[in-house]
Amino acid sequence: MKKIVFLCPYFGTLPPHTQLWLNSCKMNPSVTWYLFTDDKRKFDYPENVQVFYTTLEETKALYQKKFDFEISLEGAYKLGDYKPLFGYLYEEMIQEFDAWGHIDVYDEIYGDIRAFVTDELLEKYDKLMIFGHMGIYKNSPEVNRRFELSSDLNRTYQEIFSSSQFYNFEEYVAGSITRIYQKNGFPIGRLDDVIADLSGTSHHFRRGYFSDDFETFTYLPYEPMIFSWEEGKTYCYSVKNHQVQKDEFMYVHFKRRKMIQDIPDDVSTYLIVPSGFALKPEEITVDLIQKYSQKKLFYPVYFEEKWKGVKRLLKKIGRTE
Repeated sequence: MKKIVFLCPYFGTLPPHTQLWLNSCKMNPSVTWYLFTDDKRKFDYPENVQVFYTTLEETKALYQKKFDFEISLEGAYKLGDYKPLFGYLYEEMIQEFDAWGHIDVYDEIYGDIRAFVTDELLEKYDKLMIFGHMGIYKNSPEVNRRFELSSDLNRTYQEIFSSSQFYNFEEYVAGSITRIYQKNGFPIGRLDDVIADLSGTSHHFRRGYFSDDFETFTYLPYEPMIFSWEEGKTYCYSVKNHQVQKDEFMYVHFKRRKMIQDIPDDVSTYLIVPSGFALKPEEITVDLIQKYSQKKLFYPVYFEEKWKGVKRLLKKIGRTE
């Protein structure tokens, strides 16, 4: 089986549900996580999660050694731009692996990753997935340096990484790593259908996806849904034709939600609902799903996220004037 490592710099206090995240890593024993953090609190780290205690300043110094120009990494927000470079930045650490990836520590719970990321896909595609919250790349010197190529905007990597501006280089936007892949015809495997990418601006869950031509990101029509973690697998329970439908997903990305944990750290099954983590009953019913899927006319997080977007836009405009 091909070996995968996820490279995970995270600075500041790890989220309250970190142990649940670690438990979901543990149930993927054929996958490795390297966590780089300055949070030295004690957690029950599984064998496949290796912790490297470091700081943002030390990480910037490490990255700087790989470039002949002065880079910018003044805050953790900028780390997103560096995600597609991790194979290059940490290349000495990952030589034993066939593939490497980036993820979001704060807002993900994993199911059975290798049930979906097969050796066949790793062999066929240079890059799997187009999202910033998870991407997997072949580990080769050539692939790891593709960030140096021009994108659809012909923006140079020197411009991106010498600036304090956040470019969303890891996402699918103009000038991003995925646009570099498209421009050069490099093979990408998407896996959208098995990723539960959930909206962070509505209280109820809505799954997001890109259109087949990559041109539009939108959300599926509303349907009541909740998710579960069951002994290493993640499932969606939804209501279709007044019946409960159960579908397996690779992971759940609950996008910047402030999740309340009402369960012990060591439970083997639990629900993932819009407000947090809850005990899973023996039977999932239509009424239970609808109970957790109520729409809210006023959802403060929506306005918080919109305001953050406005501030980012104003900051960007200020830099270009």
